[in-house]
Amino acid sequence: MNFYPHHIGDFNSATRHLTRIERSVYRDLIDLYYDTEEPLAPDVSQLCRLVIARDAEERAAVEQVLNEFFVKTDDGWGHARCDHEIAKYRVLVEAKSAAGKASAAARSSKKRQESNTSSTPVEQPLNGCSTNQEPLTINQEPEDQEPCAPSAHAPAAGVELFDRFWKLYPRKQDKAKAAKAFAKLKVTDDLFNLIAKGLTAQAASNDWIKDNGKFVPMPTTWLNGKRWEDEVKPSTNVHAFPGQSRHTGFADRDYSAGLIEREDGTNGF
Repeated sequence: MNFYPHHIGDFNSATRHLTRIERSVYRDLIDLYYDTEEPLAPDVSQLCRLVIARDAEERAAVEQVLNEFFVKTDDGWGHARCDHEIAKYRVLVEAKSAAGKASAAARSSKKRQESNTSSTPVEQPLNGCSTNQEPLTINQEPEDQEPCAPSAHAPAAGVELFDRFWKLYPRKQDKAKAAKAFAKLKVTDDLFNLIAKGLTAQAASNDWIKDNGKFVPMPTTWLNGKRWEDEVKPSTNVHAFPGQSRHTGFADRDYSAGLIEREDGTNGF
């Protein structure tokens, strides 16, 4: 990601107790998280090198920030808010890519139709299998033909869709089990779009954001339960930092309350 939203009020309220070095280290770790679009490496020494934390005080700041704002998993140091923003970004990229492919397919189909109107259609063998072009006579026996090999397109497409799902899902645990659950669903492009839409809505919910994503279900459980069909209550504050931002709620205020409307349409006391 080359860009991510930074909510100044929420960041200040969540990091006001930190030292200046700790605040700087926190920003560097978040930048690294968004740049790689994955959890931070579990090796703290490696992270210190990546964020240029060289002396003892800076290294201690890295450990303090990791333990307070990140959650260590099998994949590394995770951050619920970062995972949420990355998931939204990837869904948008997927949507744009799907729209581009659909547009290209429509143009290609139109060209084929225009070409077919000026030529005699030729019957094509099903699935590319060889067919007997001549009718059999009474004394002619059919030649043995090799059966068509099953198409590998469907399995390959399923693996590709699962890889896209795995990048979107914020809790990356038990990948092998999740892949089996995904394969049982026989996911099509249309179903994947529904899954991605439901996943995006739930990733923005309070239940998934609170406590650094502690209550995000395992991906296998989420798939087996078809949880993308769940009704999701919109979050009143999608920020992962504690407290309500003072920069929200302006659109809901009634700025004309207590004022008298004049004949020219203006308001006054």
